[in-house]
Amino acid sequence: EEPRGPLAMLVASAATIAAGALYLYTTRESSPAKRLIAESKRLFRKKAYEASLAAATEACQLAADGSLHRTALLHLAALHHAMNRFDDSLATLDKVEAVVTDDLDLVPLLHARAEVLEAADRPLELAAEQLARARDVRRRASGPESMEAAYAAFNLARVLTLQSQKAEDAAALLQQAESLVLEAHGIALAASDATQAAT
Repeated sequence: EEPRGPLAMLVASAATIAAGALYLYTTRESSPAKRLIAESKRLFRKKAYEASLAAATEACQLAADGSLHRTALLHLAALHHAMNRFDDSLATLDKVEAVVTDDLDLVPLLHARAEVLEAADRPLELAAEQLARARDVRRRASGPESMEAAYAAFNLARVLTLQSQKAEDAAALLQQAESLVLEAHGIALAASDATQAAT
């Protein structure tokens, strides 16, 4: 075997260092909590529901704070929802809200809570309240003419339409839903016109 020159040795050393750094990075990124969340999802797909729930609960305990803690709690809430444990899901979502510090982080929580309330056959005005809050956040964060605001308006309109089917003030709810749909439609048209004008 021919002796390697200085350049080849330098390249080999750099590759070794890079491989070590990559290993440390992936090990750090793949925390125990993340691995437990992934394992929980795998177990749920295999219909090992109680084991999935146990892994998700442990992930919440290991992820003490920050975005990973929020992610773990949201996953646990989703599991409770999927298993029709609606009260447990809502209680877990309350824990998520208690640790949220950024308004935008509220949006997935509010949507999740609205879905659970609707699935649990709770009064639809409760779900509508959550979606109205999500719409307010979207309008403040992205602007009232943004597509995010349009989607939020449409989501709220859908629940208000459902609510009108069982409410005494059906006409008022339908009028509000229609106004929201027109708002969303107007924003979408303006966005489309702006895209066409730019091309």
